[in-house]
Amino acid sequence: MERVIESYLRYLSGDQNGLRDIIEQYWNSMLLFTNGYIHNLTDAEDIAQEALIKLSIKRPKFEYDAQLKSYLFKICRNLSLNYLKKQGRAQSIEPEMMENIEDQLQNVQEQLELDDTKRMLHQAMAQLKQEYREVLYLRYFESMSTKEAARVMKCSEKKLIAIAYQARQQLKKILEKEGFSIENL
Repeated sequence: MERVIESYLRYLSGDQNGLRDIIEQYWNSMLLFTNGYIHNLTDAEDIAQEALIKLSIKRPKFEYDAQLKSYLFKICRNLSLNYLKKQGRAQSIEPEMMENIEDQLQNVQEQLELDDTKRMLHQAMAQLKQEYREVLYLRYFESMSTKEAARVMKCSEKKLIAIAYQARQQLKKILEKEGFSIENL
């Protein structure tokens, strides 16, 4: 597929297929990222759609694919946090919510036909603090640079590096406890 920024530039010049290409490229990632916050796939879809609407209304200028991707994920993050505030929910996962989250995570995983290793990784990540899940998702699933991920999470690069280290250590402990040996985490 062509670079996403080229699709965006086509969209800005009036070609609606450019926006369709952006949606095809980022929709699933945006949906999973947003669902990691709010734990409701239907509401996550609404938030991801709202992020795309904000993109089409504001029409910011980008030079690189990574800038567009970071922008979309930052919008998804902010909209998710606003949604949680509006719903009166705490940002941290309460123990009684864990069962519901695991059920929804299982449904998403089945839809994406993840293999057993990926499923185990996602279940282990569901046990991490929100901040840890977020940094791991951005850095490793979305392949964002430290700078891009720090921009999305609204923190310094040093802080993001520290959070990523702590998240990897915690994830390693969870996976080892589950009997999964991981060498290069």
